[in-house]
Amino acid sequence: MAKKIIIPALVLLLTLTGCSSEKFLKEGDYLLTSAKVTSDDKSADLSPYRDMVKQSTNSKWFNLLNVPLGIYCLSGTDSTKGINRFFQRLGEAPVTYQPQKAQATAIQMTGTAINLGYLQAYTDTHVSTHQHKARINYHIHPGPLYKIRSIDYRVDDAEIDSLIQQNRKQSLLSPGMPCNAHTLDAERDRIINLLYQNGYYKVLKKYIYYDVDSTAGPNNLDLTLNFCGKSIAEDSTLVDYNRYWIGNITVNVKGYEDTDPQLRDSIKYRGIWIRYFGSSIIRPNVIYSQLEIQRGSFYNQESVRRTYDNLSRLQLLHNSSIHFTDNGNGILNTEITLNTNKLNQISAELEGTNTSGDLGMASSVSFTHRNLFHGSETWSTKAKAAFEAIRGLEGYSDQNFFEFSLETKVAFPRIIIPFLPERKRITLHGNSEISLQYTTQQRPEFHRRVLTALWSYKWNGKRNKHQHKLDAIGLNYVYMPWISKTFREDYLDNNNDRFAIVKYSYENLFILNTAYNFIYNSSDKSRHSISPQKSYQIHYGIESAGNSLYLLSKALNIKKDSENRYNLFNVAFAQYLKIDADYACSIPLNKNNTLAMRGAVGLVLPYGNNTIVPYEKRYFAGGANSVRGWSVRELGPGSFKGEDGKIDFINHTGNLKLLFNLELRSYLIWKLSGALFVDAGNIWTTRNYAAQPGGQFQLDTFYKQIAASYGCGFRFNFDYFILRFDMAMKAISPYYNSEKEHYPFLSPRLKRDFTFHFAVGLPF
Repeated sequence: MAKKIIIPALVLLLTLTGCSSEKFLKEGDYLLTSAKVTSDDKSADLSPYRDMVKQSTNSKWFNLLNVPLGIYCLSGTDSTKGINRFFQRLGEAPVTYQPQKAQATAIQMTGTAINLGYLQAYTDTHVSTHQHKARINYHIHPGPLYKIRSIDYRVDDAEIDSLIQQNRKQSLLSPGMPCNAHTLDAERDRIINLLYQNGYYKVLKKYIYYDVDSTAGPNNLDLTLNFCGKSIAEDSTLVDYNRYWIGNITVNVKGYEDTDPQLRDSIKYRGIWIRYFGSSIIRPNVIYSQLEIQRGSFYNQESVRRTYDNLSRLQLLHNSSIHFTDNGNGILNTEITLNTNKLNQISAELEGTNTSGDLGMASSVSFTHRNLFHGSETWSTKAKAAFEAIRGLEGYSDQNFFEFSLETKVAFPRIIIPFLPERKRITLHGNSEISLQYTTQQRPEFHRRVLTALWSYKWNGKRNKHQHKLDAIGLNYVYMPWISKTFREDYLDNNNDRFAIVKYSYENLFILNTAYNFIYNSSDKSRHSISPQKSYQIHYGIESAGNSLYLLSKALNIKKDSENRYNLFNVAFAQYLKIDADYACSIPLNKNNTLAMRGAVGLVLPYGNNTIVPYEKRYFAGGANSVRGWSVRELGPGSFKGEDGKIDFINHTGNLKLLFNLELRSYLIWKLSGALFVDAGNIWTTRNYAAQPGGQFQLDTFYKQIAASYGCGFRFNFDYFILRFDMAMKAISPYYNSEKEHYPFLSPRLKRDFTFHFAVGLPF
């Protein structure tokens, strides 16, 4: 079966890549087949120069297959025919060698080398042609690297000169460094920003320029930084070196879609005027707390930026603007305009579900109010109902699954800490959230009730690249009001060791936890974008549960139950420690191809009041975002292989996780991209459970239990979301001992080894 699919696909690809493009070439044209960049300096980083190549070769699928050109070549030269236009739009026209673009590329490469400090650099362009094909090699001769011997300053204003000298330690320039134009320009930015942060509202970057003395010795330069706006200006009276103060501050609050709003109210709060137009009301103290601009202080551009950032966190606001007016006395009057969003919003969703072949549907209705306490607090409530027709269950009168959930939460655009004075809260920028959710599940085997409550904080670090989340108090209460006689007799009252974890998962349980998560993203761009960019993301988290309840139980001298556990209100509580770490990176190979990889490790340890981690906190392997050769919750732990598909989804869990993914992503055509991937990993238990033979982690054998899979996938990128289709084959199956079954990639069988996944978004 595999051969029937793979062989025709290979034939098609070879046909497309083998199509000739000569029919589209004019007399004297050459198809560009190679564009390389080399240098005399073998250790030089050539990636910036490769990005300058103005004429790249035709794109290749996965950097190997010239399919886009092949699709274009399926068309004829007559563009009036619809079929020809179709293939031409779908494919990619032949890229022909153009001397003008090659010359422009060489000039830019030379300029870049000079900017890096190689002042005698030049670039040779070598072109070779053969049978209507051309190859280009750009060879860079950098020459010697010029360095800065000394740095001098010349400033035509005493106060500005004093400020610059006081901050010399932050300078980006130092004797002995290469004469890098980018660094020199960055130093200009640093100085001008320093002035903007100290009241100099009208100074310009063009006032800063350099004089370079090349007679300082071999490959050395003497540098003079000039701040001389009055010297270079045609009219020195137009150059303003004054330090500006912030004067009156007025805030205008306008309602949603008010075309001609009428002034409703005006309030003076802590020295600022707040004017309300239309019907939108937001408390004055909330507005004041977001303003980094303060009356009576020097103008500070960084304060303006932080004010914009603070205001953008208020869900009530649609946008904001800040405008300064010079009153002629060195004072800037500030007018801030806040345009509010629509106050209320109602939305509904309807979706179909498919759980292991059981079909169902779910619908939800949500309501959002963006100004609950007139402080841009967002209150949202969501009700969801789900139904699923369950097949294959024997011994149960009802074959349907019903679920209903109600969730409500309030998000505050500030950090709320009880008993902390308001003046302290103002300096803490972030979000607080309180949520409450109740879920009732009614299955043929059992009924379950889950109550969840959470008090959490979120805040961002520098440039919003650092994200922090603290779940200060998390509460989960699981209540099992009814369990069917059949389910209880078959599993819960069964003395078979393989049902030990199942029993623990269907008990009443109480979880009181605290968790902290940290995310660093090197890129400001969304990780759901397929376009190549060099970026990486780091995530780690730690979660602890039950410690306070354990200490309380011991302090109250509560007696343990028959299973050696403390109970509160006749309900056992969980006690565990969970640690997770995840690293993902994306490396661009060229404009159409990206290499992405991810490594993850996780460990959750039960202790104290229990020996088994709650089911919701355990790890599972397999699925669209894990080792894709297996379906979700089908792999592990270790070499464990279940026997009863009805219930072994419970036993296919562990408390230790190792995962590695490698993916080559390539743009194909239109909105379609492809991927070739390899996945490896598994889960394990840190204790030996009789229900999971072969599942315990052993240092000397765990590497033999690492599962692996390979495959390909397609992604439809619709900008706002990505639809993903992945097809994977098992490569290494840890639960088989024979070589033929342990290494299925040696003798693949579609029925046994193939897994298909559909998902939204990229896997990492």
